[in-house]
Amino acid sequence: MPRNGSVPPRQGGLFGASLSCPDIDNLPLIVEPQGGIEVLAPGSVYQPLLLSPRDDTIDVGPGKLDEHEEAFVRDLIRRLHPAGNHPRSSQTPLKWGQREIWLKRNIEKRDDSFRLRVDDSDWFYPDFIVWIVDYETRTQVFGFVDPKGLSLGAGGGWSDAKVVCTLYMPHVVERQLAASGQKVEFAGQTWTFRVRGVLVSTSSLASLSAQAKFNVRDDEGRNASPGEADFGRARIVFPKSGTSYIDEVLHLLWHDSSLDHLLAVSATLFDHSAYFAPAGEVEHDLALRHREIAHSESDFVAAVVGDYLKPDAAGHYGAWVSKNRRRQLMDYASVGKWGLGGEKVPDIREHPTPCEELWKRKQKAGELGGGTGER
Repeated sequence: MPRNGSVPPRQGGLFGASLSCPDIDNLPLIVEPQGGIEVLAPGSVYQPLLLSPRDDTIDVGPGKLDEHEEAFVRDLIRRLHPAGNHPRSSQTPLKWGQREIWLKRNIEKRDDSFRLRVDDSDWFYPDFIVWIVDYETRTQVFGFVDPKGLSLGAGGGWSDAKVVCTLYMPHVVERQLAASGQKVEFAGQTWTFRVRGVLVSTSSLASLSAQAKFNVRDDEGRNASPGEADFGRARIVFPKSGTSYIDEVLHLLWHDSSLDHLLAVSATLFDHSAYFAPAGEVEHDLALRHREIAHSESDFVAAVVGDYLKPDAAGHYGAWVSKNRRRQLMDYASVGKWGLGGEKVPDIREHPTPCEELWKRKQKAGELGGGTGER
């Protein structure tokens, strides 16, 4: 609200026009109740969305949008309704094909706001909830987007709390919901419900790629800088001129990346009440990691992302993992453990399922310990 109360505040509108107390039927708009400046965005279940004023004599809060958050709201509406035919009511959703999108401002440090944390990190409050509803497939995605997600980079790299909360913690939340027996039902039918997130980085691709803590492994186990597609699989998007990046944001909220199965399995491994029997190479590798070294969840996720994010030339993920597990099998054979002294090296070097085989041999030797719920 105004500090001096003498001059009615005026501000550039969400779409560039200078507005002051416009007609309420013309959304999105700026209004000025008792000196406050607010944006009513279509499809927003939290009203108002507050813009930062261009006048330093005016205070706005709580939850005012900074320039990156304001740009995201504007770009989302423009991308979904490029002809300017966006809904004219705050109670009418945005449309993405046949799907509905409801936008909610997630205000930091409010008891009723959505928040996540991992290990002993501070709470992470994403800037927006982007709730996507598809009546045809009876699917709801509780999406969250942070448009200034990596404004100062991420000091922890892949183990940074905000990155881990976006990539991994939605799978933890889904496990907790399933364990509590909660279901999403509408009109007598059960719906699929997922939680997914996206970070929109205001740090450049070049600056993040140059950080050693964002290095990934290539198929020979060497450190490599991730490219834009790699960051995308890790749910980090870089905005470009125009609104095209919105397509990638919505795609990542709706569709799982190659990492999501791995992270869902990881959430199971850290769930001490869960029973887990690995199946397939990836699950055996993750189970081995969980038993071999004591990890925090953040460090575990960072190691998995580093090893599985970048595909090899054939488009396969985790090629280095398989090579490394075969090397470990060769080490066991070379010292004659478990009666394998006469085993031919080529048979191990070319073993089709090295992670599963290593799991079996370590389990037989009693080297895996007693991890919770695993067999």
